[in-house]
Amino acid sequence: MSRLKRRWTFGLVFFIIFAALTAFAAQEKATRIIKFAPDTSVRGDRSGSCWTGSIAVSRPDAWRCMIGNGIFDPCFSSPDGKFVVCNPNPAKGEPGFRLNLTEPLPKQDMPARVSDVETGSGWLVELADGTMCSPVTGASGLIGGKVVRYYCENRKKGEDISLLGDLNSSNPLWTAEKATTIQGRGGPKLIKSERIAVRTVWQ
Repeated sequence: MSRLKRRWTFGLVFFIIFAALTAFAAQEKATRIIKFAPDTSVRGDRSGSCWTGSIAVSRPDAWRCMIGNGIFDPCFSSPDGKFVVCNPNPAKGEPGFRLNLTEPLPKQDMPARVSDVETGSGWLVELADGTMCSPVTGASGLIGGKVVRYYCENRKKGEDISLLGDLNSSNPLWTAEKATTIQGRGGPKLIKSERIAVRTVWQ
């Protein structure tokens, strides 16, 4: 290969890498905020009831529901209020299932609550490294003196991942404190924590 051709090839490779990095950086300049719209055409043969507004998300159409002793939060009501859609996961393309209501929906207390748009939170969060996290809807604990707000998926056995404190939405690119812990005799033991960008938030 001639010297000129080698230089041309090297320049082309460099340009492709630079373009890819530039595109990636552009994508990470701002967190993508998605207002979730449930697919009310989903089918399901499950029945249950909802007794209060969702803890996971502050929306007038979001509920905390039960099937037997199982709790589902959030569930999103249909326009006519006759059923709700539970367990959706838009990040994985999963629409969830239809829950036919055995009792009318209760009165929503949204007027006294602050929406997720104002608080800078969401019911499903994707971090820059692809980790998916969901809000704590039960009893929450402390790690390093900070409240655990989100539990995250983790494939590594023996370790747990969570988000500490609220999401930082003061800039277009949101950030979160991601903590890795292991279970010790006295409870979770912090292994490491890092500030990481938030790629996507579903509200």
